[in-house]
Amino acid sequence: MGRAGPLRPPTRRPQLKRDPLGGPAMHPTPFGIASLCALSLGSSLVAQTRPSDTLELARTCLLARRPDQSPQSFARGCAEDFIARNGYTLAPPAADSGLWASEGIEEDSTWTGVLRRRHNSLQPHAAVVGCDSAGCGASFRSASQPSPCVERMVTMTHSFKGMRMQHQGVAPAPGTKDARECSRSRP
Repeated sequence: MGRAGPLRPPTRRPQLKRDPLGGPAMHPTPFGIASLCALSLGSSLVAQTRPSDTLELARTCLLARRPDQSPQSFARGCAEDFIARNGYTLAPPAADSGLWASEGIEEDSTWTGVLRRRHNSLQPHAAVVGCDSAGCGASFRSASQPSPCVERMVTMTHSFKGMRMQHQGVAPAPGTKDARECSRSRP
């Protein structure tokens, strides 16, 4: 009789192949290789990538803040400008493509397709705006279903940078009139 042991060999956890302080990968990855191939072949997906310094400009509020303007008021203007220049409203997007910011998940691989999907998807004015210790945010109602049950959120830092359209819809705060309306309208 032998010793009882595991039926399978122990699994090993993958080792990170990078500098522990967040440095670049030391070995090529399949994604990295695919990205290089796409770049060399002129893929339309590459059209959505650009140097981070230009993406930073696309995610920064371009408006000038008045000295007497509250953070919430300025955040509202910044968010409304952000969705307009990124093609979410009935107005055309900014002529300068360097001012367009991609979402974390896009359903199209070209800017033409992305802007076509975004066009007139949101009302141009924020429904609710607020700032807290984490930053500021503004919610926008759907243009086709102007209900508080279908909204998207633009978030930003306190310095009105890092602006992002959050991919998923937002829900009204629990206990509010809008939340009660949404709970009644659900099947």
